[in-house]
Amino acid sequence: MSVRWSKTTNDPAGIATAASEGFDGVELTVDYVMSISDEQFILQKNQFLQLNLIPEVCNSILPTDVMVTEKGFNLYVWTEYLKKAIHRLSELNCQKLVWSNGRARVLPWEGDTSEIKGQVLQFLHVLGELSGKHNITILLEPLGPRRTNYLNSMKAIKEFLPLIRDDNISSVISLREMSEIDLLPEQFPEYSELIRHVYLENPQQTEGKRISPRSDDEYDYRSFFSALKRIQYEGVINLPEDADSDTLQYCRKLWSE
Repeated sequence: MSVRWSKTTNDPAGIATAASEGFDGVELTVDYVMSISDEQFILQKNQFLQLNLIPEVCNSILPTDVMVTEKGFNLYVWTEYLKKAIHRLSELNCQKLVWSNGRARVLPWEGDTSEIKGQVLQFLHVLGELSGKHNITILLEPLGPRRTNYLNSMKAIKEFLPLIRDDNISSVISLREMSEIDLLPEQFPEYSELIRHVYLENPQQTEGKRISPRSDDEYDYRSFFSALKRIQYEGVINLPEDADSDTLQYCRKLWSE
């Protein structure tokens, strides 16, 4: 079984550094892809070609301050944004797009939430339709209750996806979030079809930025890797922004054991 290793970055210089460090790809945010001009986008696309680097997976579908569950969320306005974003991602050969912003899907704590949940369904239906035209799969990241009160476990994701009726939408797991969403490595076979992308970080650092695994952080990552191998995972494993060549070498060594 082989996996591809990427790291998170939104810095053009960081993209070049990732290539020199030996990564197979980088994970960009849609915010970054949409923030640059058409001229800058062409330069960015050429940089990836020159470096032989692929942003196979991208993240953060909407700007971080946009809430799909907010009253007044205008899907028609954001559909135009999504059309341009997904077109740009396809130009960069992106194949998967992760929705990991828990705040964007927070439900009201009181009252009837059925209408708000309907907004989420409608948003994902439109998103799945647009992305499917470019062979991009949408991945919903389950996040713990500290980050959202909706779709915060693999069980919830599995029960939710049939409502969308779109084979182009799946899920992702993060080592840091596993305890928060009550997911154990021995449960991976139950959700193997939904594990389409993996975030690897130090799970002992649960607040703030994601921190990369280090050989001296005294955490045993082998059980996590073994669980992934048992379900024959062969996708991308993404490391946080602070990852470097030492991190990559360490993780590759653990994976090969």
